[in-house]
Amino acid sequence: YTEDDIAKRLQDSRAGLFGNDVTSLAESEQEMLAFIQSNNRGGVRTTLKNLLENFERKPYGWYYAAILCILANLCSRGKVEVRSDGNLLEEDELERALRNTRGQGNVVLEPQVEFTASQVRALKEFYEDFFDTPPGSSEAKALGKATGEAFKEMIHQLETLLAQSSQYPFLNVFAPVLEKLKNCTGKPYTWYLTELISQEDELLDMKEGIIDPVSKFMGSNDRIGEQCRIFDNAQKFMQTQEPNFVYIAGNEADQVTGILTSPDCFKGHRMQQVKTLVEKLQDQMTKRRKAEIAKAKETVADLKDRLCAIPEFASMESEQQEQLTRPFDELLASVEHQTLIAVIRDSLRRFEETDYPQLLARASNQSSVFSDQEKKEKTEQVVEPEPAVTTIHSLKVPFNGIWLTDTSDVEQYLESMREALLSEIRNGKRIQV
Repeated sequence: YTEDDIAKRLQDSRAGLFGNDVTSLAESEQEMLAFIQSNNRGGVRTTLKNLLENFERKPYGWYYAAILCILANLCSRGKVEVRSDGNLLEEDELERALRNTRGQGNVVLEPQVEFTASQVRALKEFYEDFFDTPPGSSEAKALGKATGEAFKEMIHQLETLLAQSSQYPFLNVFAPVLEKLKNCTGKPYTWYLTELISQEDELLDMKEGIIDPVSKFMGSNDRIGEQCRIFDNAQKFMQTQEPNFVYIAGNEADQVTGILTSPDCFKGHRMQQVKTLVEKLQDQMTKRRKAEIAKAKETVADLKDRLCAIPEFASMESEQQEQLTRPFDELLASVEHQTLIAVIRDSLRRFEETDYPQLLARASNQSSVFSDQEKKEKTEQVVEPEPAVTTIHSLKVPFNGIWLTDTSDVEQYLESMREALLSEIRNGKRIQV
């Protein structure tokens, strides 16, 4: 043996080349293990320094490197644990401690706890059920350590999902799950073989009721789950179409919102229900939008016909006529591609109340086609300003009541309207009806 063999024998443990069968121990290993176990039973602490002193002298007379390598074999076989300041040493830390001559008095050797076959089998079965894969080792220590690492990996995966809770609120269901799982990490490997069994039922119920269905809902890393796809489509539809819901009957929109915001939306057939509701909403929305566009087209066509029917329009050149009718066509093109009903209505209202009166005013101010002499004479004349245009909708009719309930109210209101109309005309305005 040489001291360089220490690292190799510890690496053999990591590669799983050693088993846990005491009958496979060499005689030298059995002698050393018996010494450590005897001290432990008698309440005597065995340090690395004590071990070296015992086996370097008679009747053993073993040399330094051999003692360290045999001890490394026992560590690799899971028969001896090495601690420093109460902390279990493993892998690189263990190798450094065995080779550090100055700290040998503080390195404590203890026989590893022996576990029954039923304890190892129970943890192995739990590992397979909870992590959906068989463990890489059946040796007690390796199995306990692997279980702790598997819990850490699951926590990482669930934390990644929980980080998306702003988009998927139901993922907050992982918060208490993670708290429970974190209580199962950072434990010595012995804990998984002796204590974990008391939490087995709770953990498996949590996996079956939350972890598995939510993970299936979300899908794997490289493929989104079908239920998650339905959720995304529904959420996008609700966000983009929310302003339109006031224009349709039924409570399907409220039902969809209720399911999407439910912490249990990943359970059962709720996404299929959402899909059906969204399809119904889409159908209602399509019909309503088409009706609004048809109404807008009809109104715009009527306004355009009325503009084209005024005498001033007929006397214009084709280019001037095209300039006046272009806004009608632009409005129709805009409305045709608009998805929000409120915007369709607002565009039409704004056109009726603002753009259309301006177009009428422009039509009234356009010059007719003149001969050269007429153009010269018109230029020399003082041009009278064209009358301003107001709409009948903007006309304020003074009336004391808020209802018309009888003939007298009607006569009074019509008289007030007549006076308001005449007043506008006396002030030189045209009234668009």
